[in-house]
Amino acid sequence: MKKHLNITAAQVGEESLPYPFLPPMGARAPVLFVILIIGVLVGCSSPSVRFGYVATGQGIYAFRMDSQTGAGTLVFGSPFVTAIAPNTAASPSSVLVHPSNHFLYAANQNTNTISTFKINPTTGALTEVLPRTALITSSGGVGLSPGVMTMDGSGKFLFVGNQVTNDIWVYSIGSSGGLTFVSSSLLGASPTGLTLSASGGLLYVPVETFSAIYVFSVSSGTLTQVGAPLIVNGGVGQLGIDPGGKLLYVPNPSLNTVTVLNIQSDGSLTAGPGLFAAGTTPVAAATNTSGAFLYVANSGSTNLSQFQIDSATGVLTPITASVAGTGTDPEFITVDPKGKFIFVINVRSNTITEFTINKNGSLATTGNSLQLNVVPRSFSITR
Repeated sequence: MKKHLNITAAQVGEESLPYPFLPPMGARAPVLFVILIIGVLVGCSSPSVRFGYVATGQGIYAFRMDSQTGAGTLVFGSPFVTAIAPNTAASPSSVLVHPSNHFLYAANQNTNTISTFKINPTTGALTEVLPRTALITSSGGVGLSPGVMTMDGSGKFLFVGNQVTNDIWVYSIGSSGGLTFVSSSLLGASPTGLTLSASGGLLYVPVETFSAIYVFSVSSGTLTQVGAPLIVNGGVGQLGIDPGGKLLYVPNPSLNTVTVLNIQSDGSLTAGPGLFAAGTTPVAAATNTSGAFLYVANSGSTNLSQFQIDSATGVLTPITASVAGTGTDPEFITVDPKGKFIFVINVRSNTITEFTINKNGSLATTGNSLQLNVVPRSFSITR
């Protein structure tokens, strides 16, 4: 949140002069210049506090996050629930903060709906905007069990993966946060994740059942499949993507490796520099904001593999400066949009481990991991 200063001359060094007796305008010019500079600098500074949101079976837990240390304090009113009688079992499977920081979206798996929440910019509290968006089209199409979600960087489109109907639904996002159905596309089985290119023009969808990756081009929210699904040896987890749109990183849970694929100009995938050893049962991958480093969550060995990425070839070189231990069964990685932190969701220890990213790409624990009394399913943080 921006801070605005309301400073009088007395506050900047003229304590002996009440306001009506300020010096002439010429004498005041340096003072006013200082006031102007201070006001601009404070108004343009980044907020010292941000808000993090965790999807759980009990509702959405909100945390007030210190931008410097990562320390989280539970927001009053948490968990914010999405249940309305008779749908008392409604619970979000995933959450996403809009780039504007004004809205949060929650996929309600048990009620086949998407909730839109307004975010209080001061407290971080959530207020649901009703009615919810039901996954039903005007022509009678139905989406069942919404799970994974993603959003383009400009906040214009929301992508939802449905676990039972095995499809992807796309919604446009209005200026007031409202959702309007745009298109849908079928898959052969349930989507494991959704990964958009930085431009928002390509969508990559891993399907664990087939050990395959579907590729879609995106134009104004309409999906067009690019070629046949690519089969990947060793299974597929949640994908990481190069911010430059040239490389895709695929965790292979059965082989304990990461496959690096090349992205062609049309979005299709071809063989890259090969396989690289990870920890035990790698399930999720993510790059830092610059694309210089790759992090892989290993659910079997309860840690993160850390790699430096060769920008020219995509070759991965392990970073051995530190061991990034996590909680039990790390399943998901969220990268701080500002590039300072990485958050790892540990589904069996009910925690979210926080790391800071060092200049050489190695990770250091902050000591401020979030403790929950329920399984965390998804995490999203304001910018």
